[in-house]
Amino acid sequence: MTTVYAYERVSTGHQDLQNQRVVLEKWADAKGLTIKGFYGDVCGHPYIYPPAAVRGGLPSPEAAAPWGGGHPGFPHRPAGPGGPSELSFDEGCQVIDQLAAAGTRLLILTGGEPLMRRDMVELVRRASGKGITAVLGTNGMLLTRRTVRQLREAGLTGAGISLDSVDPNEHDRFRGVPGAWEGAVRGIRLCRAEGLPVLLQMTALPWNYTEIPQMVALARREGVAGFTLYFLVCTGRGEQLSDISPGQYEEALSFLIDAQRAYPDMMVRARCAPQIGRLASEAGSALVGSVGCPAARQYCRITPEGSVTPCPYLPLSGGDLRQESFQTIWEGAALFRILREGAFRGKCGECGFKELCGGCRARAYALGGDALGEDPWCAYQPGRPFQVNTQQPVTWTVDAETRLNRIPGFIRSKVRTAVEHQVQAEGKREVTGDDLRATLQDMGRRMGLTRGETNRLS
Repeated sequence: MTTVYAYERVSTGHQDLQNQRVVLEKWADAKGLTIKGFYGDVCGHPYIYPPAAVRGGLPSPEAAAPWGGGHPGFPHRPAGPGGPSELSFDEGCQVIDQLAAAGTRLLILTGGEPLMRRDMVELVRRASGKGITAVLGTNGMLLTRRTVRQLREAGLTGAGISLDSVDPNEHDRFRGVPGAWEGAVRGIRLCRAEGLPVLLQMTALPWNYTEIPQMVALARREGVAGFTLYFLVCTGRGEQLSDISPGQYEEALSFLIDAQRAYPDMMVRARCAPQIGRLASEAGSALVGSVGCPAARQYCRITPEGSVTPCPYLPLSGGDLRQESFQTIWEGAALFRILREGAFRGKCGECGFKELCGGCRARAYALGGDALGEDPWCAYQPGRPFQVNTQQPVTWTVDAETRLNRIPGFIRSKVRTAVEHQVQAEGKREVTGDDLRATLQDMGRRMGLTRGETNRLS
């Protein structure tokens, strides 16, 4: 039988995805053909086997680890491991075991579309059984009540669902699939109905940039645990897309700081825009505790084939999990060590905010060819030292310091910064156990944690 790829384009609605594949497979069988994969496109870019299977994270005991690959776009390939070189289920379980042995606390299963793998529930179960917090990054279209319930019962602790516009037609146009907006919103509501915390995710682009305030308002109305705004890194399938201007970056980041103040019970975050650290510090915002470029420091990516890269958007490999253990790569790869040393060039190397921000390493590489170069999309010109908008440094009581040291290392520094900013904003000079507890409860509400889960942090 001849092997072919079938072009998949849905024109009648999202509900019939699986039915459409069955029809195509029957057609191929009648013609004596075998369908090897579904060929589709995202944003006008044709591809086969988008990075949607196992990808993974990393860290040392003081880091968090995402697992997956690329932008969570619309699924265009069959379920299960897609490409012939993708990690199998057994290999995925071995990788999860290695992540746990290395002290990984967080695993983000994303894609591509991770739910195209039939073994996703079992991968979640494996991770949660090893004590790893597992979350899912998805377009939401393949979520059903049964799937959400199975994932939740397997140990999934949250889902991030992508939405690119408040206008269903614009979202569908960008995704290339009628019904994509409806599917994403339905997925959000199913997660909430089943008690699974959900984040709404948006990528800032020239055509939807002005919709950011409306999208935050939509997130609020839908009752999600948080809103994350991703800033484009022009690499991979985003290479031909246009980015917003550096000035618009600053404006969008300032809006996020204001939005976090306006909606204190909803977590608001920026990704791939570490410049928010400078703006948050100047504004005295607790968002300063969640910034900086985490590539090779707090997380990494594992590609569908097992290659370990510093982040999903920096296409430089530190090693291959089919040849070396995860811990060997995480701790020993020269690429990772160099990024951690922070010997940046250009204005990022001269900037007084280097320790707080550091610039986006993936953007520096994508636009300048140098992962240690300056972030070309940062509008700030160095010339003054880093200075947090506070009156006096604070001290910690013995009780507060003891409680802080119980918190997992990969988030401890972020909690410390958030608590100190809150205490300073209240005009106090000492952090007590009650201050720490109040901040943790606030962070827990934003992340959709239960009271028990929040208490276990301290």
